[in-house]
Amino acid sequence: MTIRPGLLLSWLFALALVSGPALALRCGTGIVSVGDSTLKLLKTCGEPTLKEHFEEPLPGATYDPWTGAWYPQYGSIGYDIWTYNFGPNRFIQRITIRNGEVYRIESQGYGY
Repeated sequence: MTIRPGLLLSWLFALALVSGPALALRCGTGIVSVGDSTLKLLKTCGEPTLKEHFEEPLPGATYDPWTGAWYPQYGSIGYDIWTYNFGPNRFIQRITIRNGEVYRIESQGYGY
């Protein structure tokens, strides 16, 4: 069986579109892109089906000049994931939000 290079390239491009993170999301006639504010996301796409909040640990260290030693210091950074379910004809979209901006857009399976 011989695979034509053009066909293989088309399949790889389609796979990349479906499986990887997206740079933009279309809602109605508007588009939300990575880097846009949550205000624009809400205005364009409305309220999400689900809002989740997570804390990501940030390890660090503090230097004590009196003892000359480093001590572990832990903090965290919060981020949200908003899930949009546009129905059975479109993919579910998971939007990661950091510092009030769209950080990542991921497509899931078809909605319900």
